[in-house]
Amino acid sequence: MRVRKSIVTAYALTLVITIGLVWVIGTLSKNEEERNNIVVFKSSSIDHLTTSNLVDVLLAIPFKEKIGHVEWSNSRLSLELLVAADGGRPETWFNDVKKLINVSFVQLDNVNRLLVRIVERDEDGKRLLAAIDVRQSDEWLVRELKTLDYANPAYDETWRKRLRLSFTKAWMTRFGNAQGYSAQSSHMQ
Repeated sequence: MRVRKSIVTAYALTLVITIGLVWVIGTLSKNEEERNNIVVFKSSSIDHLTTSNLVDVLLAIPFKEKIGHVEWSNSRLSLELLVAADGGRPETWFNDVKKLINVSFVQLDNVNRLLVRIVERDEDGKRLLAAIDVRQSDEWLVRELKTLDYANPAYDETWRKRLRLSFTKAWMTRFGNAQGYSAQSSHMQ
């Protein structure tokens, strides 16, 4: 009986020591991890575009389409919006363009020009469908930017002019001639 008590006591003592050591090691390693953690992605808003934060800015935009080649040079942001050759809708593409315009000219303080190429991509390669050229000096950015949310640049002549939107033969082949209505007025430019 005495031997049995000694064995049970030894087992209990071993169990307590093991649990205690695991707890101490876990606490020490947790404290060490907390001291060594470095924030990789900052949640703060970026207001000045640089080559070092370009990826962070673009990742923060909830695009529906994929982004292709991107270039940042001399206050000019240029990028490709990659669309599938077998599907997709221009309205979705222009919603992504609207998001880019808002980030470029409302959130960021150093983008003077935004160039967007809408590029169709399939297994045969890439084809340019349309190109957009928006500049910080465009007066409509101050007065009419919010109305872009309700516009369809593919059909609205006023918005095609404002965005300097041009269509290629590949666009015409896929969607037909980009004719539509014109909402000319004395206050629109």
